Amino acid sequence: MPYSSDKISHAFIGKQADDLGQLIHEQVKPLYESLGIIVPVKSCSIIHYLNKYENISVTDLAKHLKQSHQLVKQKLPKLQRLGLIESLSDKNDKRRTTYHLTQSGLSQAKLLKENSLNAVYQHLSKEIGASLHQVLEDAINGLKQKDMLTRFQEDTHEH
Repeated sequence: MPYSSDKISHAFIGKQADDLGQLIHEQVKPLYESLGIIVPVKSCSIIHYLNKYENISVTDLAKHLKQSHQLVKQKLPKLQRLGLIESLSDKNDKRRTTYHLTQSGLSQAKLLKENSLNAVYQHLSKEIGASLHQVLEDAINGLKQKDMLTRFQEDTHEH
């Protein structure tokens, strides 16, 4: 029996989530360039947190961002090459490195704050009739509470 188009589209929700992230990235990049923002789109959250918390470690940054240590650590060298952040060895623990914004990084953080996309996302949410942020957060939290394997096994046993 062939799949209905509804079943096919539901099978690709992960791809659609990736597509949404990529589309946002592609559309925000030229916007940022026009505003003089040099922060890579996928690293903006790091700049925001470093602006909020001075001298923070990768581990703490990853916790705040709810991202893996490895993912955050991979983004830092580019931010350093752009002159937006600097690293310091912790005086009390030489194994620990902390990061902070440079003057250029502070200027970029200010530009990001002044040109927030919150209103754009609010309008998009209104247009689609749901809070995009809330839908995504609820889906993430739901999957953290009960993983896909468990959900699949429960659903296959119901039928």
